[in-house]
Amino acid sequence: MIKIVLTFLLGVFFSSCGYYPVSYYSKQALGENIYVKANIALSDPENSIIAKDALLQAIATRLHSSLSNKDDADTIINMNMDDISMYSIADDEDGFPRFYRMQVRISFSYTDKNGNERNYNNIGIYDFSVEGQATVTDEKRFEAINQASLQAIDKFIAQIAYSWR
Repeated sequence: MIKIVLTFLLGVFFSSCGYYPVSYYSKQALGENIYVKANIALSDPENSIIAKDALLQAIATRLHSSLSNKDDADTIINMNMDDISMYSIADDEDGFPRFYRMQVRISFSYTDKNGNERNYNNIGIYDFSVEGQATVTDEKRFEAINQASLQAIDKFIAQIAYSWR
């Protein structure tokens, strides 16, 4: 009798778990087909493209949603790269910068499948080292922008999930 009761209680305990990842709620809010419009900054087009690629990557890998054209989309996301700044956060004993911080500010606005419009402004930060190098290479800079953009995008996805649930 005790085994039956324990089995029943364990069954109820494990079946009643209501955990869903953030991506579940975000996908429910955004739908299956998403259109992304990135406003390319004419003063800095390379970095705007890096941020748009990071958003497209996040949609595919984190939300498992499809990218579509504007007419077939459940949700339209507008993205603006507002600011990119890089500054030194640590120097070596000779006074040369060795660690940098990349800070990216991105604004998002989206209209979901129910016609609701929301706006968010997020900051992504990525710290990186230039040990053994005198300057920051373009490769390191682009990687830092990509990682900081992904952090801002992850915040955006979490905000969608929070506002939807």
